[in-house]
Amino acid sequence: MEEEGVFSGRRKENPVTQENLDLQENSAERQIQSGINDKTVKTPGPVKKFFAGIVVSGLILAAFIAVQLIVGTVFLAVLAAQQMAQNPSVDWEYAVILAQSRIYADPILMPLLTAVATVCSAIPAVFFYWLIWGRKRTDADRRFFREKVLKGRVFLMISIAAFGLYYFAVIISAVIAMVSPHIMQQYEDMIELALGEDTIIMLVTTVIAAPVSEECIMRGLILRNLQKYFSVPVTIIIQAILFGIFHMNWVQGLYVLPVGAALGYTAVKCRSVLPCIYMHMFYNLMSVVVALLPAFFQSVLCCVLMPVLCAGLVYYLGKRGGMQDVDSGVQG
Repeated sequence: MEEEGVFSGRRKENPVTQENLDLQENSAERQIQSGINDKTVKTPGPVKKFFAGIVVSGLILAAFIAVQLIVGTVFLAVLAAQQMAQNPSVDWEYAVILAQSRIYADPILMPLLTAVATVCSAIPAVFFYWLIWGRKRTDADRRFFREKVLKGRVFLMISIAAFGLYYFAVIISAVIAMVSPHIMQQYEDMIELALGEDTIIMLVTTVIAAPVSEECIMRGLILRNLQKYFSVPVTIIIQAILFGIFHMNWVQGLYVLPVGAALGYTAVKCRSVLPCIYMHMFYNLMSVVVALLPAFFQSVLCCVLMPVLCAGLVYYLGKRGGMQDVDSGVQG
């Protein structure tokens, strides 16, 4: 007999018992009392959807981009002040130029700046997500997460999906490189400069701080806000596009679109950002993992086969019993 699960796409049928009937009656009474069945309650119109849904979500995104820009400005100002302290004859404008040159020349400073900016973004992201949504979790939400989400099958499916998505992103990157080699080279130089060669700083930034920050922002604050105004498919598409914009370069913004959509789907199904954080961490770690695997895993054939094989395997596991279908939004 097949199990029911979060990713199975089926809703489990409960036997008709007096207890279930009582629960249904109580639920109906609560709906009536809350006004859900009141004809005066109107569906949000297109104007409200646009401003309260898309515009507010865009402002949330802009606020966290601003946090990172402010951190970068402060970092630059501190270095410029050091330049002036070391050489009092240098004016502020020239000190800023010297500080910028130092950041680009020093192999540690830019990766350190990237790490600090990401951590500074993660702290308010976690706090505001908990303040607005996380602390509202009910006992039912915790029970659902404990009984339905914290299952080995679920995290196996998430891991397989992340594995396949990594190779899908590689394919998209290869296409971009074929169409515009110059743009791809600029992007690779930028990533190399931002992350550097220090493995510890790179792992802290990409595998820990970035997933926590981005998931609390994108699949927490933004996705949850969008779900109040749009259907699940539309919500997933919008937040995936905003996720691409958040990376502030069109190459990365393009190849993370399917990743953002998959993370949004996971957040809706699991009603939590925690599986999304795990999936994001696993995905970002893949560049390190693949480099340690045999040469086949870096071949063109593997890049073509893996997304298809992983998608098929995730679909099969979902049919065999992932997690029960969920219509409500992120709860924890």
